[in-house]
Amino acid sequence: MSYYLYIMRHAKSDWSGPQTSDFERPINGRGRRNAVRVGQWMSDNDYIPQRIISSPAARAKETIELVTAQITKFNHEDLIYQDELYLAGFTQLIEIINTYQNDVQSLMLIGHNPGIENLVNYLCSQSDNPETAVTTANLFIFEYADHHFNPAADSCTLIEAIKPRELS
Repeated sequence: MSYYLYIMRHAKSDWSGPQTSDFERPINGRGRRNAVRVGQWMSDNDYIPQRIISSPAARAKETIELVTAQITKFNHEDLIYQDELYLAGFTQLIEIINTYQNDVQSLMLIGHNPGIENLVNYLCSQSDNPETAVTTANLFIFEYADHHFNPAADSCTLIEAIKPRELS
């Protein structure tokens, strides 16, 4: 049975408001629209992760809450905020995947650049796809043969690269 790994970068941050810490910065109007768009696409195309691990930063939390609000089939008890995802690097992201992958058939991470972009580009290289820029609210879905994979070594297939501006 295939295993699906979803990797998403948080939606566009709002820099116009009062000075807030990086951790507390929310998303802006475009970010909210894009998060809803991605969530609706996931629901319409039946890409529903069993578990979601998100950075607890305000912009990541707000993004994933808007995404999951569109997915009626998602069990909100399977959304976990993990401190280690805030500004996690490649190695930390691999460790988080390894921690959760055996419990479910599909896992989604939502976090921040540069770690998310480094992970996506590494996985793209494992699936013979070119490197890509991971801009805000981009979603990448990779497929593995089963849940006994090593994300740092095993090949995968990039099955979707969703960029909200390309969705109608």
